[in-house]
Amino acid sequence: MAQDRRVWREKRQPRMYQEPHRLVFIDETATTTKMTRLRGRARRGQRLKAHAPFGHWGTQTFVAALRCDGLTAPWMVIVVGP
Repeated sequence: MAQDRRVWREKRQPRMYQEPHRLVFIDETATTTKMTRLRGRARRGQRLKAHAPFGHWGTQTFVAALRCDGLTAPWMVIVVGP
């Protein structure tokens, strides 16, 4: 482990600073329709109009590669439950 940390500090980390265009982070985020707000606010005297799914729960997962110049290879996975 100590040798791996030393290699990281002395060889790989300086190279990342020299060539940031080669550095890629893989990021994943998800949301679900169960997170939909069931209540909201409206101005006094006005009705709140909004749509929330009922009985069609699903999950959306978004995976992408983040580079110093932008987003690369976005991928969306949608899973609809019973």
